[in-house]
Amino acid sequence: MRVKTNKETLRRGRLVGPLSDRVIRILKSIVFAASLSPVAFLLWDVLTDQLNANPFNAIVRSSGFWSLRFLCLTLAITPLRWLTGWHSVVKFRRMFGLFGFFYATVHTAAYVLFDRLAGLDAWVRARPLIATAHTLSAIGVDLLRPFFAIGLVALVLMAPLAATSTVGMIRRLGGRRWQALHRLAYPAAVASVLHTYWPLTLRAPRYAVILGIVFVLRVGRAYARRRASMARTVQAVG
Repeated sequence: MRVKTNKETLRRGRLVGPLSDRVIRILKSIVFAASLSPVAFLLWDVLTDQLNANPFNAIVRSSGFWSLRFLCLTLAITPLRWLTGWHSVVKFRRMFGLFGFFYATVHTAAYVLFDRLAGLDAWVRARPLIATAHTLSAIGVDLLRPFFAIGLVALVLMAPLAATSTVGMIRRLGGRRWQALHRLAYPAAVASVLHTYWPLTLRAPRYAVILGIVFVLRVGRAYARRRASMARTVQAVG
């Protein structure tokens, strides 16, 4: 009987596994288009004047919520893979994470443009250097408030995750260091939840509940792995 080589097994696994590479590529295209749909709907609402009395505030808030949603999706990928055995779903984690950062950037840009620049007098906006100085000064004052400071912390924590999401950066950093760096996604998610719900009236913090479930699953998984590792060590010594 001919023994299959590792290369042949890998090739067959990619073709007859749960999802082939071709199916993954198609699904990625669909997910990518769907992930851009919030921007398309926002633009449509702006052009057709379907937003509320303060359309610019609606853009800021909507982009912030979508950033948090994608961050939650990113963190939920690994527990979902553990619970279901759908290992192919991990191929979408990078895309979800990048969209989380994309919407966080849109959120920040909308705040600067609509809340700060738009509030300047016309003669100030006509002078770029003066407008920049006034805008930075106003942002500095905002950052003295915890709500804004926490939002900036979340954005700063997400930036290196987006910058190192490529395969090349994984090779350059090494798997262990890359994994350690990308654990920043958890404090970034906590900061995002605090930033989202800080100014709101009392309501059910659904994203905090989602993140809490993800954290419990992660801690439980780590505990189970540690127990299994200790048991193997005891057996080896015995």
